[in-house]
Amino acid sequence: MARGRALRGKALRGMIRVRRLIRRMPAAVRGELVVELAVTGRRIADAVRARTPRKTGRLIRGISSNVLPGTLRLQVGLLAKGRGSRNDRFYGRIQDLGRKAQVVRVTRGRGKSKPYQMRVRAMAGKRFVTGRYPELRRELSDNLKGIMGRALARIAGGADE
Repeated sequence: MARGRALRGKALRGMIRVRRLIRRMPAAVRGELVVELAVTGRRIADAVRARTPRKTGRLIRGISSNVLPGTLRLQVGLLAKGRGSRNDRFYGRIQDLGRKAQVVRVTRGRGKSKPYQMRVRAMAGKRFVTGRYPELRRELSDNLKGIMGRALARIAGGADE
């Protein structure tokens, strides 16, 4: 989450122009882009599932992909879909990013027992969602470049496809 905010100012300077260009595209090109994002999103979700820890299977069921056609955004990861699904997989984010050692105060029941202190050990992140998938990113980029190239050629009148 913090990494995305940090990138907004520097690496994504031309995003406003890109979004404006995307809004002006013909519906057929947008449809083609949505289909490509959906197909690649499923492949990325499968790769994430392959790296996911398999203790109970809840995390694997929680991995999904979603394409937002209005903004042409692809989301892949532990997406909360349905009522209560976020609570079932809240620990997935901790496993993915890790945690630092700390002492927490635990209370159990409703006034039946005294609160006590518990040590929580540090855990290194497994990075199954936030990890890098360079081969899939490259494939998606190449496919999107092909679609955009054909679309721009069609718009400019240089292709008879």
